[in-house]
Amino acid sequence: MKVIQGKLVSPGFADGRAVLFRDRWTVPARETVDDAETEVARLQRALHAARKDLEGVSSRVHSEFGAQEAEIFSSHLEILNDPVLVDDIVARIRADNFGAGRAIQASMTSFAERLAIVDDPYLREREQDIRDVGRRLLRHVNGHLNLCTAELVEGTVIVAGELMPSDLVELDYAKLVGVVPERGGAPSHVAILARSLGIPAITGIHDATRLITEGQRLLIDGSENALVIAPSYNRLETYRARQREYLDFADVVARDEHLPCQTRDGREIQVLANMGRPNEAEFIASEQLAGVGLLRTEFLFLDHPRPPTVAQQMALYEEVAQRLGGRELVIRTLDLGGDKFPLFLEREFENNPGMGVRGIRFSLSATRSLFRDQIRALLLVARRYPISILLPMVVGVDDFEEAQAVMLEVAGEEGIDHLPPVGVLVETPAAVLMIDALARRADFISIGTNDLAQFILAADRNALETVDYYRAIHPSLLQAIQMVIDGTAACGKPLTICGELASMPDIAGILVGMGVTRLSMSPVSSARVKHAIRHASYAQLQQAAAAALAAPTAAEVARAVQGIMPG
Repeated sequence: MKVIQGKLVSPGFADGRAVLFRDRWTVPARETVDDAETEVARLQRALHAARKDLEGVSSRVHSEFGAQEAEIFSSHLEILNDPVLVDDIVARIRADNFGAGRAIQASMTSFAERLAIVDDPYLREREQDIRDVGRRLLRHVNGHLNLCTAELVEGTVIVAGELMPSDLVELDYAKLVGVVPERGGAPSHVAILARSLGIPAITGIHDATRLITEGQRLLIDGSENALVIAPSYNRLETYRARQREYLDFADVVARDEHLPCQTRDGREIQVLANMGRPNEAEFIASEQLAGVGLLRTEFLFLDHPRPPTVAQQMALYEEVAQRLGGRELVIRTLDLGGDKFPLFLEREFENNPGMGVRGIRFSLSATRSLFRDQIRALLLVARRYPISILLPMVVGVDDFEEAQAVMLEVAGEEGIDHLPPVGVLVETPAAVLMIDALARRADFISIGTNDLAQFILAADRNALETVDYYRAIHPSLLQAIQMVIDGTAACGKPLTICGELASMPDIAGILVGMGVTRLSMSPVSSARVKHAIRHASYAQLQQAAAAALAAPTAAEVARAVQGIMPG
């Protein structure tokens, strides 16, 4: 027996047999041709077939799962219809004498690599979309009709280095009980589809395809984010008991989902959503959330060959506001720089891009015109809808005041006499230390716990996003958050916690005990967080928070919270 910690991206428990999944469609590296126009014609036929294919998949997924899931394949269709991408493939055929297959592979790889290094998990997902589309197009160029070749039996657990969205919807998922891709996070499209199917999925298992053999018995233990290979009899008994508890608890959570989020002694907590795409707005009402605490906007810029116009941005922001039906909407301005560069911008070299010009500093320097356009769109939309503007990666007062001056200038050009609420996203130790001055100037404060943890702990945030729970609750991070809470409260300004910490029920309880009344998280995490808060008193949470803040180690923080929050 072997037990490996991973990251659960679709909740639940699974008991089944491993099927190792491998992509067999490859293109010879030296595929060249003499007749370029024949290959261009071959490409055009493949494009037409792939578009028809995707239209059918999108329609089927919409009817079987819903709009959000179908949007995955609608976005794939947008990629196929991108003239810049198609022209790039054609150019490789004509200029380099590439065969259609090799040209597709080279173009898709080039476009995908621009997004592969992006830190934002929502945008990294777009990189997988491009490769998924490329593989589908290769399938049609090569004349292969079946995308997936794995033959499934009842009780299958798919184990893969990487699983594409197309793989999952084209498998016989009625026989699928679990998914173990080595790569992919909670926002990944495979995770979204797995959650819609009710199939548990665990990722972050390094070398899973090497460690696991075909037909081996596997358990996905959702109670402790673990994959169990070849479980013993005793482990099976433990698994079954935990599974029964999980199912009983899930029934209770679902039953109480409509109840208000407040502690047992009546302290009300607002739970909001972090969003990366407009179509995710449909979950706000279904999960009984107060609104959107953070709407990321980078996807408008990073995966397109040209910058969006003011009108295009306005249409998107209005669409989200309409879907929310009057609920709160906080829109974060561009968080570019570092590893996030649009296709239409020339990348600037930095020795350490993660520590370089990012967020609002990038917007106020390298992309001021983009920032002005985005502010113009936001201000125009704010005349009709109640939106707030959130500035990312603010380090100090000078950042905030310079951004505010740009907003006032654009507002004057449009005849707008006042700004909507403007907030600061605290993500750096510098902003923590400057919180008193920032809170006096901003209308509200949000804390981005993912980046803040990275900078305080001097650790790559992607490493923190995998399985390292203890570093995520390091005492230094909690103490920094408390400084921001206190400084914001002293100025009478609202504060919201955004990021992974807010989505963990036990840590959410600690944050409430520290004085937080607003939590913004992935909608899929909200039901359990709300349930946990409803079953604890504020006095209990204050006591646990005091113990956590006094703890010198992360292990002692974990002990402070143990037993306070149910589930």
